[in-house]
Amino acid sequence: MIRFKRSYACPLFAFALLIQAAVAADFTFRSSAPSTVLTSACTNTSALDGIVDRFAWAERTQWHRGFVIDTISNPRPSGHPFAEPGLVERDYCMADSVMTNGNVHPVYYTIEHGLGFAGVGRYVDFCVLGLDPWHVHDGDCRTVR
Repeated sequence: MIRFKRSYACPLFAFALLIQAAVAADFTFRSSAPSTVLTSACTNTSALDGIVDRFAWAERTQWHRGFVIDTISNPRPSGHPFAEPGLVERDYCMADSVMTNGNVHPVYYTIEHGLGFAGVGRYVDFCVLGLDPWHVHDGDCRTVR
């Protein structure tokens, strides 16, 4: 006789499917201009602080150029056309960054809702124009504009 141990994976898998169905049922096609909700998403201080921290980490561990982001100001929607279908809600934003060496560079960032750890929260992907030496986001930060 084969005995199976009690598995917690099946209920978790069923719960994940239930969440996905709920998200799919609530899916809306955004084809209009950004609302005030988008503006508040772009000005989220934890997202902007995360950009500063992740840029500093990359500078310290990889690039060694000698400067980091000192301040980020004027966060706003980047003007991305919002007719992008998909299940992931994204807010495309931009801001101005002042580096510790005094140079000013635009920062483009995307706030992806529901893509945080284990699908909870948000993920912020960013690119500082002119400071992407490996062209991860294309030459001109095209993928996050």
